[in-house]
Amino acid sequence: MSAMTKPADPAADTPLTLCSEAVDATTVDGTGAQAPVTWQLPEEVPVALLVNSAPLAVMMATPADLADFGRGFALAEGVVKHRADIRGVLAMPVENGLAVDIAVDESALEAATIRRRSLEGRSGCGLCGVENIADVVRVSEPVANAVLPEPAAILKAAAELPQCQAMNRLNHTVHGAAWVSLAGDIEIVREDVGRHNALDKLIGALSAADVDLAAGFVLMTSRCSFELVQKAATVGIGALVTVSAPTLLALKIARNAKLYLASLGERGIVVFNSR
Repeated sequence: MSAMTKPADPAADTPLTLCSEAVDATTVDGTGAQAPVTWQLPEEVPVALLVNSAPLAVMMATPADLADFGRGFALAEGVVKHRADIRGVLAMPVENGLAVDIAVDESALEAATIRRRSLEGRSGCGLCGVENIADVVRVSEPVANAVLPEPAAILKAAAELPQCQAMNRLNHTVHGAAWVSLAGDIEIVREDVGRHNALDKLIGALSAADVDLAAGFVLMTSRCSFELVQKAATVGIGALVTVSAPTLLALKIARNAKLYLASLGERGIVVFNSR
């Protein structure tokens, strides 16, 4: 990814329905008093990911920004190494769900990294369907982009992110992944019921916009599980900030990849790895 282009508005690709539906429910307080309430619930549907029309994985996801999802998944999972290897992405309805077909140059396919998967991947787990333990941790090279966000920029973006999450403002349920400039400005946001799906969508959007990955960092509203660090490092993102602290495996991968890793704390940010 090279020179940075002007990113789209954070909510520009969000469908008008916001992938939510109003349902009737009942609130009950500590005394047992009840009251009717209408609540927006997010959609979660099976999305079949295909490479050159061959099945790769089925993930449970929010049905929005699916072209970004397909592009980002292919890059973050090492199916291809370069955005130019992806010729196009087609999202379409199929029986009982949706399908995203990623057209890739056959010569560019990283066959060894297309990990065998079963047919189902739940929205909350980036490992679902991976058959071999050896396929779990795969980052071994340091990221090329050395990014050291200023604490003030991180805190500025963290304060503004809730207002940039159109879906979450409605249903209070989905995860957000944001691309933030080094000045602390939120430039692109993607949302999904799955945290790793949200990151895949953001990676796809960054690729489509040809964003310079040395010019910013990723901010996420979720906990920092290892697959988030692994996906970020795989595509060359140099800094990742999450709401909650990382797991030990996430930190180990970040250190090996020399990726800046931090979380939000009570008195500012907590930096776990600064390369």
